[in-house]
Amino acid sequence: AAVALGLPTAAFAAIVRLRNAWYDRPEATTRASIPVVSVGNLALGGTGKTPLVAWIAQRLRGFGLVPAVVSRGYGGTAGAGPLVVSTGEGPRVNARTCGDEPHLLARSLKGVIVIVGADRIEGARSAAAAGAGAVILDDGFQHRRLARDLDIVVLDARAPFSDGRLIPLGSLREPPAALRRAQLVVLTRVGEHEPASSAIEAVRRAGYSGTIVRAGHRSTGFTDATGAKREAPKRALAFCGIGDPGLFRADLASAGVMTAGFHAFRDHHPYTIAGWVTLIAEAKAKNVPLVTTEKDLSRLEAAAGASLAGAEVAVLRIEAIVWDEERLLDAVRGALVAHPGSASR
Repeated sequence: AAVALGLPTAAFAAIVRLRNAWYDRPEATTRASIPVVSVGNLALGGTGKTPLVAWIAQRLRGFGLVPAVVSRGYGGTAGAGPLVVSTGEGPRVNARTCGDEPHLLARSLKGVIVIVGADRIEGARSAAAAGAGAVILDDGFQHRRLARDLDIVVLDARAPFSDGRLIPLGSLREPPAALRRAQLVVLTRVGEHEPASSAIEAVRRAGYSGTIVRAGHRSTGFTDATGAKREAPKRALAFCGIGDPGLFRADLASAGVMTAGFHAFRDHHPYTIAGWVTLIAEAKAKNVPLVTTEKDLSRLEAAAGASLAGAEVAVLRIEAIVWDEERLLDAVRGALVAHPGSASR
């Protein structure tokens, strides 16, 4: 299989090189009328990017700005867009339309505009027209048409470059050397007192010489399907369709939840009514509630509708913790000030 994928991988590497050479020219990019902070990654799969996007959005609100998250809307049907998912008061559409991560952000971030669509330049224009003072470009590292004032790359400290191989042989969208065009690297899955030395060394070996920030995450408790707080279940049937199901399993264990079973679906798993009924039946047979993630709840709401509200389901909520907080905040403040339109605002 590796031999068969060698040629497509080499072709993909060549395309990445040519594309980056094109966008290295300043005239190939378009600048928005408001500051743009891009948060992206190098590998496919979960690196903790979405909680970090939420963290930055909340800090921008703390600066007195109205932030807008502009996202591709992976898994949704918005097309080129721009589709306004939220003006800060919760999602107007379901996750099937806008994608699970934008829906999660729209549901959890009050006072934050969320816009999806493949054309991120139009998304940024739409954000400015809606009154946003800054854009967070979600999953934007490879989307180079829109100029950014700060390029943040999120890497999982446990394996910063995943399997080290490009798509389709591996899971990297770009080689590690691409980090050289980033201004800030955030290493996630790091404990408060962990130095993350080996991950930092790997990032430096890739040729990145900029700021490195360590971050982790923590549970903020459980809610029911309507968002009301509830106690952590002592025992539950767990299920998820996320990039790193093992992390969800570990988070449940840390919260004192014993699992009576664990279903790990693929990332962005599209739930159906039939699948939901099967999960409910298994939980009833085991006499336990169901437990899942916030991201999965977004997709479940789109599939199960009103039947979800009456089910016994616990939703684990998590948030990012940035251990080197001031370094990240300084970079964000610097981006706001550096934007060409900052003097006029």
